[in-house]
Amino acid sequence: MNLIGRASVTDEVRLRVYNRIAWRFLPLLLLGYLFANIDRVNVAFAKLQMSGAIGLTEAMYGFGAGIFFISYALTEIPSNMILHRVGARLWLARIMIVWGLISAATMFVQTPVQFYSIRFVLGIAEAGFYPGALLFMTYWFPSRLRAQAIAVMILGSTLASMIGSPLSGAIMGYMNGLAGLAGWQWVFVIEGLPATILGIVLIVRLRNGPADAEWLDADEKALVIADLAAEAQAHIHAGRHRFSSAFRNPNIWCVIVANFANLSTLYGIQFWLPTVIQKLGGTSVFSTGLIAAGLALIPCFVLFANARHSDRTRERRWHATFGFALSAAGLYLAGASNGNVYFTLMGLVMASSGQVICSNTIFTLPGTFVTGAAAAAGFALITTLGNLAGYTMPYLFGVLRESTGGFSAGFYAMAAVALVGAVAILVTPALRREGRGGAGEEEALAIGA
Repeated sequence: MNLIGRASVTDEVRLRVYNRIAWRFLPLLLLGYLFANIDRVNVAFAKLQMSGAIGLTEAMYGFGAGIFFISYALTEIPSNMILHRVGARLWLARIMIVWGLISAATMFVQTPVQFYSIRFVLGIAEAGFYPGALLFMTYWFPSRLRAQAIAVMILGSTLASMIGSPLSGAIMGYMNGLAGLAGWQWVFVIEGLPATILGIVLIVRLRNGPADAEWLDADEKALVIADLAAEAQAHIHAGRHRFSSAFRNPNIWCVIVANFANLSTLYGIQFWLPTVIQKLGGTSVFSTGLIAAGLALIPCFVLFANARHSDRTRERRWHATFGFALSAAGLYLAGASNGNVYFTLMGLVMASSGQVICSNTIFTLPGTFVTGAAAAAGFALITTLGNLAGYTMPYLFGVLRESTGGFSAGFYAMAAVALVGAVAILVTPALRREGRGGAGEEEALAIGA
């Protein structure tokens, strides 16, 4: 079973090396991103019981869920620059150990202010994991394989819904009152601490770069280092390696807007999906979890189909544009469904499918625009400003929900933002110049291929 699928005979040795690297690290990054997204899913489910227990209104929940991203954004760039200096092994492990402990401590909140406070602190603790993991991939994989490597990690987002949703529903349904704790308190304990355990594993398993990999022989190290050096040299000649280069690069700013629009779809759905399902479908907490899990299946397949096709054709612009268009269409359908649960959920599946296409495609781009310290700053800048969507959209959705009494206005707002993302990708200068990339040999990173 290979992480690399078909390849030309001349590239067989090279791709075998990248297969070994992929199997060594990608499952760990997948788990890390899975736990990070379960940390989003659990608060969305905990809300169903916690709101009444600690006195949260819809808007207050949206504010508390979103304030996590304010502190996250404030500390993300410094976090990524520290990772670039001290190495991914230590820094990613530190992030996971601390965030797992703080997430579990959410069980102790008793008031809305305490909820806001611990969400803010959790954002500081978790800041840097996602952009740090993306930056880590640029230390190991050349750009032609990066979309598929990123797709493996992004799979954690859909798996979080498939695993975290029914798990949260089961915990809240069957552990409520156990040992004197409410079901929502058990959710934070059981789903928070695994991140701490994985952080300890990362210290043992991760390596900062090919030169540190004792499990690669000298020839294999030289091969990977040479591949990455060739790409980096092109950026250095173009002056795209300095820290300040990321802030002056118009392509980076276009991607920032696109990422903000895409994360508006992700977090708008992620933080409100359980409420939408329960209100429109009248389901129990456990049934709500099962439905949410089922809705994640189609985006999971869409993610890998897009990654393979995008890497094979070396084309990013129209893949991302299609993703945004699909998200906007799905969100419009959800808003226009007039409370029909089936059409609403169909629209949200479409929107989620478009969102994973965009996530997968967007984050292949920064490593082709800049390198070195500029790449570290670029990834962090994109995720920092993009993650402000995690504050604005859940909060806006909550306000619109309270003011209109329904979900349609929130879905329409998300659809409009998705269209802005499509425009940002279409006007990105580097993508306009390149047009459609030529198709090369298919080199596919795919679990189970």
